[in-house]
Amino acid sequence: MKYALAGFAFVVGLLASAPAVRADDLPPFDKVSESYEEVPVSDQQNRKGFFNVWQRSKDAQLIGELPKNFEQKSYFIALTLSSGDRYAGLQSGELVVKWRRYDDRLALIVPNLSIRATGDAESKASVKRLFTDQVLVDIPILAMGPHGGPVIDLDALLIGNASSFFGRSVRISNSRISKIESIKVFPTNVEVALEIVGTGGRFQTLHYSFSEVPSPSSGFKPREADQRVGYFTTAFSDLSKYTDDETRVRYVNRWNLQKRDPKLKLSPPKEPIRFFVEHTAPVRYRRFIKAGIDYWNKAFEKVGLVDAIVIEYQDAESGAHMEKDPEDVRYNFIRWLNNDVGTAIGPSRVHPMTGEILDADIILTDGWIRHFNFNYDDLMPKLAMEGVSPETLAFLSQHPRWDPRLRMTSPSRGYEIRESIARSARQPYAGYSLASTDPSLLGDEEYDGLLGHLSQKNGMCMAADARSLDLALARMDWALALMDDKPEQAKKEAAKKGDKQDDEEASKDGEAKSDSEQDAPAADDAKEEPKDEADSDKDDEDSDDEDDASKSTADMLDGMPDWFVGPLLADLVAHEVGHTLGLRHNFKGSALYSLDKINSEELKGEKTFTASVMDYNPINFRFESGDVQGDYAMIDIGPYDYWAIEYGYTLDDKKLPEILKRCVEPELQFATDEDTSGPDPLARRYDFSADPLDYAKEQMKLVDLYRGRILEKFVKDGDTWAKARRGYELTLSLQTRAANMMANWVGGAFVNRDKKGDPEDRAPVEVVPAQQQRDALQFVIDQTFYDKAYGLTPELLSRMTNEQWLDGGSSFGVSGEATWPIHDRVLGLQASALTWLMNPTTLRRVYDNELRLPADEDTLTLPELLQTVSDAAWGELENECPDGRNNRQPMISSLRRNLQREHMQRLIDLILENNEQTAAFRPISDLARMHLRDLSDKISDRLKTCAGKMDAYSRSHLIETRERIEQALKAGYTYNGQQAGSPVMLILGETTGEQPASGK
Repeated sequence: MKYALAGFAFVVGLLASAPAVRADDLPPFDKVSESYEEVPVSDQQNRKGFFNVWQRSKDAQLIGELPKNFEQKSYFIALTLSSGDRYAGLQSGELVVKWRRYDDRLALIVPNLSIRATGDAESKASVKRLFTDQVLVDIPILAMGPHGGPVIDLDALLIGNASSFFGRSVRISNSRISKIESIKVFPTNVEVALEIVGTGGRFQTLHYSFSEVPSPSSGFKPREADQRVGYFTTAFSDLSKYTDDETRVRYVNRWNLQKRDPKLKLSPPKEPIRFFVEHTAPVRYRRFIKAGIDYWNKAFEKVGLVDAIVIEYQDAESGAHMEKDPEDVRYNFIRWLNNDVGTAIGPSRVHPMTGEILDADIILTDGWIRHFNFNYDDLMPKLAMEGVSPETLAFLSQHPRWDPRLRMTSPSRGYEIRESIARSARQPYAGYSLASTDPSLLGDEEYDGLLGHLSQKNGMCMAADARSLDLALARMDWALALMDDKPEQAKKEAAKKGDKQDDEEASKDGEAKSDSEQDAPAADDAKEEPKDEADSDKDDEDSDDEDDASKSTADMLDGMPDWFVGPLLADLVAHEVGHTLGLRHNFKGSALYSLDKINSEELKGEKTFTASVMDYNPINFRFESGDVQGDYAMIDIGPYDYWAIEYGYTLDDKKLPEILKRCVEPELQFATDEDTSGPDPLARRYDFSADPLDYAKEQMKLVDLYRGRILEKFVKDGDTWAKARRGYELTLSLQTRAANMMANWVGGAFVNRDKKGDPEDRAPVEVVPAQQQRDALQFVIDQTFYDKAYGLTPELLSRMTNEQWLDGGSSFGVSGEATWPIHDRVLGLQASALTWLMNPTTLRRVYDNELRLPADEDTLTLPELLQTVSDAAWGELENECPDGRNNRQPMISSLRRNLQREHMQRLIDLILENNEQTAAFRPISDLARMHLRDLSDKISDRLKTCAGKMDAYSRSHLIETRERIEQALKAGYTYNGQQAGSPVMLILGETTGEQPASGK
């Protein structure tokens, strides 16, 4: 194996300074190619390949001859790790490169495309001199080929420099072993697949696609991007322009779709977007994959294109299209990976100068359908950190006690998590995902596009993550509600038994009238006039017959009826197809309709329940909202999606201004990934309905229902009791998501992307109404502060265990203990809730909002927020002195004592914080000091008036709290006065788990 390469060659001048080498000085091609066989061109009509390749299979040797005019062209190298990885088949990025000769060597150069000059000659010359290209690798020229081009060692280039192309996802561990998996030469591209020994000795296949960067397509005109509609962009800085608005140029990424017959109102395109469904896609799901793709054809018909997207099936049994490689850049594939991971992604490759999409592949995996087997330590911090801003991340890096990533994981992983947070803190914006990205890292970016790069590349879409959690909850709902007896039938059975307790429970269920408890959509309840008991019995029998008929006609797909799981898959496919069409996420799409309207006959089966399939739309589980169980998933693309396609693909540029003027329509609101960490509470992943508080309350009603049935119905005879623990933790994840979602409304402001002159003259920033903020605040408090919010009983806790296995599925730390860590888990959510409500970003937003409104207009103020939280945390201090309390029934429960310690410490942290970078720091600190003084006075009064009536737990807790408050108040001025090394401050530093920062 020949790996005589220099790695990265950045000193181009050294290469150029060598004496000139003539073709006669190089070895003859016949000598170099001895024992090699030429790879034939795989095209009967055109026998000229993109470039010529010879192979020697016995030792995996490849040589290739570049075209004679190679220096005059730009090339794509598209990368795919096609086997030996859990995400094998996912696009691993692409490079736009040029070849340049330096005597007997060739440099592979990545040209500078991000900074250009398109104007006068002087600016072009300056930009060319200042912003130079980069040498990726250099390689020797082996010979001059029979067609006049230089011959290079391809296997040395592609294997020896694999990490230069693929980044950290590929590390060759044994360079002595390799194999040519396949090599195909076509007139417009060359496909090379090489098997190597990667990390840990595992075989991996590296697929390289070589093709020419085409000249701008005939008839394709770049379209400028606009912030009012969400497209991925191809962007560059034009330094021949001298105004900010002109310097940054952004083109939307879109396909080149033109009418075959421009005279027709509806015409097929000259070249449709053609997707091949890979043969690995299960037959039972293919029709739903097709449905998700076909949704978009209706949007293209609105702009005059019929059959804009065509679907073909690769099929191993019939042999159809089996000669096509999914990695081949000429084909767009929908690939299915059986990797036991819930993933879906729709990356694309675009023309680096125009934004024209040239190639796209969609990856679907099986994990979200099969099951949802999550690690509590991984899931809960993600849910708790949703929507966190860069400012808050920076604060958390200095205050780990506040950080949900630390508080919601096992203590045994504390050091690991702290180290991870510390590393993130050293990155720009404390490691916020959109602040810095690396396109060479597979899956390094969690969103659908990479900031500052030409295309989506490796951007990860998290739609399948959300769908995985929802489907896990669906399986729970399936076990506990969907397949349960009908509420009215349950009432009658309980009445027959004469069991008062059962009667009350069934009555409660009947009042809920949960259509989600039916067997199938056909069994939806309708509001009717009361009937006598005989009629009611008959209706029940008829309803049962309908349910049985529904069950008998449904195909059960992996434990779920096709009418349920099929639309979920179609919805997910449509989401990813939207990305391949150029569309970004729209996280305001879910805010179109009220929850009652979503669950109404008006919408069910007729209209989509959100404005966009590009949102992360949850499964619609109804408990008691509306009249009927609405659609569980999107049944089409939404009105925003139609509008976005109209903007990106209309064939008449003159219509663009009028299309954009529609941005004020309620169904066309847009917010995307970078908006989710901002103040707009509707720019949110995983929320639902025009008033998400209604949705959050509905979710918590379902949580209560689930928890009451875990032991009886979720855990079946013969099941492990570990299922009870998994079931409860699923409900806790739902509770965390709901509370975190509503916390974002506190201090919130709606953000509109309108421009001046748009209809209605909306302000770009509108403060969330005061009552909505107060209602959201109360919801967070109700669902996290109080013991009853957690639904824990001795009976449930005694059965929440785990399975004990010493194999690949085993776990360690607290999450692996047979006894569920009650106080740690509850405190994790309580501490996270305090972080959501009391972090400096939220407090600053509340404080700033006071000036955004006239003084006579009501709004949530900073004093009110802190007072409300304090009153809720310490409500026991307002009660009458306890009577008959003891250490088994304390005045303040153990869960509440933990909450109160956390709240006290948060106030102490705020008065000791020395952050002069924000003007809100001083009023926040002053108010925190005031609340600590008030709290100390209340505790003193309670200890005095209730002396002798208080249990030992509560009394010792209050005494210790008062002492720490007094210490903190005395130390506050000293701490901020540069005397951080005092004994008192060392004590406080130990208390918070932090050491005072330098300079404090």
